[in-house]
Amino acid sequence: MKKLLCLLFLISTILLTACSLEPEEKSIDVLKAAQDRGKFIVGVSKESKPFGFVNENGDLDGFDIDIAKRIAKSVFGNENAIEFVPTNGYDSISMVSAGKVDFLIATMTITPQRQLTINFSEPYYTAGQAILVKENSDINTIKDLNKKKVIIKLNSTSEKTPKKYAPAAILIGYKTRTQCYDAFKNGQADALISDDALLRGFTSENKGYKILSQRLTVEPYGIAVKNSQEAEAMKSQINKVLQQMKADGSYKELVQKWNI
Repeated sequence: MKKLLCLLFLISTILLTACSLEPEEKSIDVLKAAQDRGKFIVGVSKESKPFGFVNENGDLDGFDIDIAKRIAKSVFGNENAIEFVPTNGYDSISMVSAGKVDFLIATMTITPQRQLTINFSEPYYTAGQAILVKENSDINTIKDLNKKKVIIKLNSTSEKTPKKYAPAAILIGYKTRTQCYDAFKNGQADALISDDALLRGFTSENKGYKILSQRLTVEPYGIAVKNSQEAEAMKSQINKVLQQMKADGSYKELVQKWNI
């Protein structure tokens, strides 16, 4: 028995020593890692005109893109020190939480549910959900959507709105915003629900449609970062740039430039 106790004591001592010799896992500061890399890796949308879209030259453009460039310039002195990574909306949260991007700016509404997984900057724009219909439509309010076909983007905040105000609406969901617009133009539904600023981007290029005046929600857009201590410096830098832009008037200039 005595020998057994000695043996157990020896094994436990060896195990404790081995554990103490293991190198501690070091957390990597997101902002510092980007500085060492020499550029930001940024998640953006390419189908959310006028916030993020591909222009006629094949380049990413828009309000979100311009803000991302201002953040890059504040850190690197060069607004083009960015590698843009397009998101389809479905992979946005996983891109941020897995550290695949340093931050994501893609018309993402700040919600309590999302804040359980990722973190956000202060709001950089506030939109409101609205209803898009054909100009000759007899739909005037959200209650008129009952028993009507309504297109929504899956995995977005607009998915819940008709269920709340028009429970008898027939919802048709698509994964991408482009799919939503194409289906609506092809007559697959009576209405489409999305954020008003995005719908204005659609009506600027497509005639024969109108946006109803009623606003159904308040949608504060935030710039998403990893929900961890390593991303706090990145979040602080983003907030600093947003505050500077509002103070020096450049934020207002971008709002006017993109007519939002």
